[in-house]
Amino acid sequence: MSFDALLQFDWQVLALISAAAFVTSLIHGATGIAGGMLMAAVLAMVIGVKPVVPVISVALLISHSARALLNFRKFDLQVFLLVSASALPGLLLVSFLYGRLSATWIGTVLGCVLLLSIPIKRYGTKTDFQLGPKGLGGASAVYGLLSGASVGAGMVLSPFMLAFGMGREAFVATMAVVALTTNVVRVGVYGGTDQLMGAYLLLGVAVGVLTIPGNWLGRTLLRRMSDRSHSGVIEVLTVLAALNFFYLAWR
Repeated sequence: MSFDALLQFDWQVLALISAAAFVTSLIHGATGIAGGMLMAAVLAMVIGVKPVVPVISVALLISHSARALLNFRKFDLQVFLLVSASALPGLLLVSFLYGRLSATWIGTVLGCVLLLSIPIKRYGTKTDFQLGPKGLGGASAVYGLLSGASVGAGMVLSPFMLAFGMGREAFVATMAVVALTTNVVRVGVYGGTDQLMGAYLLLGVAVGVLTIPGNWLGRTLLRRMSDRSHSGVIEVLTVLAALNFFYLAWR
């Protein structure tokens, strides 16, 4: 995609992207998860499946930075270091290989990751299982592998972070920094392997800036939202996003 191609988007498409960035960042700010994958589902309809992960990675650098700053007092350094150290090897490997994957394969993986997150989250909620450092490290390693080629892997990791004994606000703050680190690594690898061209970088920055107001409002909603209502909304949106990725991958 060239810069000229980006400038040729009509106002309806630009309005859709702007609205989607605000709404999804509002959800992201209130829950700590789901915003990236929902925004990816919208962008995939505009720019295609394959460029989505690099573009969203740039946008999330800004979005996660905003959420990390807004919630930094609740940040848990111990959990961050454990998750990041375990996730980094797989993240680097898969990010490097991303350019060799087909759009069909990427779209299928994105859809499967999202659908997989629902039973994992429900299992964690129903069984109220507790997790030690080794268990969280193993889950983080899987998160790293999935994150190299998909958006939304945080929804797979989140039940395990919560089972480690984190409160809701601590989870949102720590997950923001974990996700920020993940996207710094992805953007570095994508840029170094020519998977992040100038036009996609520009689009990612624009989307990221548009997420800032939503993250700010989402922090307020976080304190008012019940666990049950939040969970139901996220599951419905997750299924819709997954179906969208399957459709775009196989049409």
